[in-house]
Amino acid sequence: MSACTGAVSRSMDQQVGSTRRPYRKTRRADDERRTRARIVDAAETLHGSVGPAHASIAAVARTAGVTRATVYRHFPDDESLFQACSAQWLARQRRPDPDRWTVHPDAEERLTAGLTDVYRYYREGAAMLRLVIRDAEVVPEAVRAARLGAERAWVETMLEPFPGRSRVRRTAVTHAVSFATWQSLCVDGGLSDRSAVALMTAMVREAGLRP
Repeated sequence: MSACTGAVSRSMDQQVGSTRRPYRKTRRADDERRTRARIVDAAETLHGSVGPAHASIAAVARTAGVTRATVYRHFPDDESLFQACSAQWLARQRRPDPDRWTVHPDAEERLTAGLTDVYRYYREGAAMLRLVIRDAEVVPEAVRAARLGAERAWVETMLEPFPGRSRVRRTAVTHAVSFATWQSLCVDGGLSDRSAVALMTAMVREAGLRP
C-alpha cells in the first residue's frame, strides 16, 4: 500500500512540476517584455526631452531603472535601440497620408491639402522632430533615410498634378515641405499653420512662372 501511495505521490509531484515550468517560462517572458518596453519608453523620453545626442546607453538605463548590461541584452547596439524607439514613436503619430491628397486633381488644392497635413504632423510632433533633426549626425542612417524618403514622396505627390517640370517649382515645394521651414514660419515667426500653408502655396505659384 505504501509503495502504491509513494508512486502516486511521485506522479503528482511530477505533474505539479511540469505545470510550474511553463508558468515560470511565461512569467519570465512577460518580465522580459516589460523590461524591454521600459527601456524603449526611456529612450523615447530622452530623445524627446534632451535629444538623441544626449541619450547615452547609461542615461537610458538610468531612466529605465535597469543596468547597462540589461539594456545591451535587449538591444546589442545603439542602432537597434534607436530603431525600436523610432518605430514606437511613429506608431503613435498621425503621419501625413499622401494617398488622401490624391483626391484633389487640382494642383493648388493638392498642394494645400498636402502642406496642411504635413504641417499638422510637424506641430503635433514638434518636440521630438526638432531634437532628432538637430542631432541628425547621431541618428542611424536607416532612420534618417526613412525620414528623407518620406519627405521626397510628399514632394512628388504634391508636384504630380502641376504641368511641366519646373526646377524652381520643385525647389519651392521641397523648401515648403521642410521641417525647418515650418519651424521658421510657425514657431519662430508665430504664423498659424493655415497662414504658413497659404504663404507657401503663393510661393510655389510664383515659382511656377519661372523655368
